[in-house]
Amino acid sequence: MTPSIGANQRLISDYEFDFAKRLAREVLEKPKISVWLVLIPILFLYYAHKIQQYKAGLQGFCDGVLHTRKIALEAVVAELLGSDGPDYRASFLAAHPEPTPQALKVLERQTAQIELLKEHYRRLLLAAAPDYRGLLRGAYRNSGEYGDFLDRLNRAEEEVGQAVLEAFQPGEEARRINGRMVRLSRELRAEEQRRFF
Repeated sequence: MTPSIGANQRLISDYEFDFAKRLAREVLEKPKISVWLVLIPILFLYYAHKIQQYKAGLQGFCDGVLHTRKIALEAVVAELLGSDGPDYRASFLAAHPEPTPQALKVLERQTAQIELLKEHYRRLLLAAAPDYRGLLRGAYRNSGEYGDFLDRLNRAEEEVGQAVLEAFQPGEEARRINGRMVRLSRELRAEEQRRFF
């Protein structure tokens, strides 16, 4: 069976979006329903507002997680189809016209992560399978080989997160969320590795 780059791209995109949603639901805390909502109905307005904020947070979180993945996937698809992919370095530098050394370190770490993802996506895009599990099993000989990729990806993501924290000093809450995201990403990937292989 000849691989279809477009079909494989959709399988990969769907998987990455699903992973980002699962991670977001684990990392972000959903507002809890209180007995007070029953006793004081006006509090439903406050709860509804908190739920809207939570949903917007989920979307923003997913967008952030998917940012480098979209760039990497689009770049590989473009390469395989013989055209130019997105220039993510130029986009980053346009967003940071006078980058500090710390911001340049973020770019360096993101570039390394994108290159790693491109290698992974190239393998998946060239595999022939009807589903994502099949793509993985076609791209990686065994669980250990796939696990090596996951270890490198986890390290790359941690390095990007650390560089962002150092460059932009977002505060203690961001550090807590980053730490939780790192731990939960590792757990979700280990679980998926067992499931896929």
